[in-house]
Amino acid sequence: MKRKYMIAGAGAILVAVTLIGGTMAANNAQTSEAAQADISVNGLAGGIEVTSTDPVFEAESGVAATPGGDYEIVRSVKNAGGELDYDAYFKAVIYKSWLDGEESYMDTTETEDVQEDRPHVADTYYDEVEAGDIVNGWLVGYVDEEEIVLYYTKPLGVGEQSTNFVEGISFAENLGNAYMDATYSFGIEVTAVQANNGADAMASTLGIYPVMDENGVIVSVSEEKPIAAE
Repeated sequence: MKRKYMIAGAGAILVAVTLIGGTMAANNAQTSEAAQADISVNGLAGGIEVTSTDPVFEAESGVAATPGGDYEIVRSVKNAGGELDYDAYFKAVIYKSWLDGEESYMDTTETEDVQEDRPHVADTYYDEVEAGDIVNGWLVGYVDEEEIVLYYTKPLGVGEQSTNFVEGISFAENLGNAYMDATYSFGIEVTAVQANNGADAMASTLGIYPVMDENGVIVSVSEEKPIAAE
């Protein structure tokens, strides 16, 4: 069962959850200034909403967690419309990092035998997937110890909401003394581009080249421009 309330105790981890910001971009790749927002603020610049159903993380910018715990944090995106009323493709980036009790950076790649933190959707954990996999309707563009890049495969019309791209974070039971009073940071950045001429918009704004089917569903992405067939 996911723990939803503050749990204090020996070896507690302070989970600092922040919403980094959101941008909307039109076909010409003009991007509105990213909005800085606390986790309790859903409305972002240019008509993006990051929605959630997790009351504790919604109410607090940081909660105490314990090794071995599984904590609910549910996030999806919504095309809220506003000044820019158009269908859009969405990109979500999850940033995560650790600081020790003295606020020094902790390199988790040095502990290959321990998966310190495991963001997940239902029973699918991002440390078990790779680029090209699809998780709950989100295409994994990149994943490593500190960053998860996701693309919603379908364009969202104004008022439409995506499926969840994260639903919880599990912490390893065997974190060890090095993680005593450590801080785990979990940030989200959302970007959207107009669906009309979406492939060109994604190339100029996001730096990726999508392959889409006849229905406009993204089936793969690449950072290299495909070679045109002769």
